[in-house]
Amino acid sequence: MFQELLDIYLPLFSGLLFSYFYKPKENEVGLFAKIVLYVFLTPLLFTSTYSRLSGKHDLSVVNLSLLSSILVLVTFAVGRKLFKRKELILTSMFANAGYIPLGIAQNLWGNTGVASVGFYILGNNITSNILSPIYLANDRKESPLERLLKYPLTYAILLAVLFASLRLQIPEIVLEPISTLGNVASTVALVQLGVEVGSHLDFSLLDGIKTYFLRLVVAISITWLLIWLGLIGGIDSKVAIIESVMPSAVSCVVIARELGLDPKTTSGIVFVSTLISTFVFLPIALLFV
Repeated sequence: MFQELLDIYLPLFSGLLFSYFYKPKENEVGLFAKIVLYVFLTPLLFTSTYSRLSGKHDLSVVNLSLLSSILVLVTFAVGRKLFKRKELILTSMFANAGYIPLGIAQNLWGNTGVASVGFYILGNNITSNILSPIYLANDRKESPLERLLKYPLTYAILLAVLFASLRLQIPEIVLEPISTLGNVASTVALVQLGVEVGSHLDFSLLDGIKTYFLRLVVAISITWLLIWLGLIGGIDSKVAIIESVMPSAVSCVVIARELGLDPKTTSGIVFVSTLISTFVFLPIALLFV
């Protein structure tokens, strides 16, 4: 377990230190985030999902999409009852389903684990991107469909599913360089997370604790219920356990800006929830996988 935690914390703190000493501007942080998303994470999810589904049509992985979608809906419904501020509702329902879990899954379970994370991301992001503009926006710049269509990981997963379903064989000469980009994705993504969090250190501890523990209680309860019922098993169940303790998504900050919400409040919640998740609950979750 120590090695897995070190693989997370070293790049994460590298990003934090870089952000502290260099003090990147907002546009520089945003550019780095887009590079990670488009250049590294998208190829990783495409190759991993394609590799998992091209061998055999393992449809059980779709249960992870269903699980993450249910968690978003439940935390959104409860959050609207508990919180008056929309920033708290957004950060409680929209989890960091990608950056940290991708690194762990790649190190522990290879492409199979990464593909599982990909399907979890699919349900999490589709549901969050539909709900947030409809119910949380003060300033609607984009429709839910427009937001979803601009998210490259959606295309990566759906394209891989299409290729595998049609049994289209991708030549190794094409697949190998795509895989090379994907192989470094988890490390680079964790560095980017450190840079993003380190550039927004103005936070409310109470807000971060409230939103994180709402999601934690909901996610752990429903995740273990589905595992107990046998709907999720094997590596998928291990990925689901890791996902159940994840913090608020870094992309909540970007979404908050676009919806006319307060980005400082949002980034503070992301920062606090990330610290609680990675230092307290993630090590505990790793004991169960």
